[in-house]
Amino acid sequence: MRNHHLHEKRSFPYQLMKLITRHTRAPRTGALLRCGYCQGVSLVRHFRWSSLSCEGCGEAVAKDRWTYCERSEVSPVDILRLGSPVTLRDDDQWCSWFPCDGYVISMYGTGGKKTYIRNRIEDRIEISMEIALRQVQTHLEYGWKLDVRGRGCV
Repeated sequence: MRNHHLHEKRSFPYQLMKLITRHTRAPRTGALLRCGYCQGVSLVRHFRWSSLSCEGCGEAVAKDRWTYCERSEVSPVDILRLGSPVTLRDDDQWCSWFPCDGYVISMYGTGGKKTYIRNRIEDRIEISMEIALRQVQTHLEYGWKLDVRGRGCV
């Protein structure tokens, strides 16, 4: 009975982290990484670097100190602010925002939830980043969710 607490299984946060190695590849929409010092999130499009300056704490962080971060762990507003596309869904409706050279392409449509239904784009407009961030926040307040596929595009 003594020292029974030493044999309990505990889940430590570092066991759940996906570390960056030389075999790690970034997806087309970019990879979200978490700083090992301040836990700030950054977006990278490639891994051809040995250290990267963190936007949160300003430290030069070595590649092996960064951890891969799932899109579901980060707010869609922060994902868009970092420059990666975001798609939100509410049943059969979807909204996508694609950052592009100082402005954001906003697309709305229906369908695409099932494989036999094709997406129907109803509108496509160019808006500023501030307006796009407000749109994403408003959709989240109305209960829209990040696309379950997590790719950021329809």
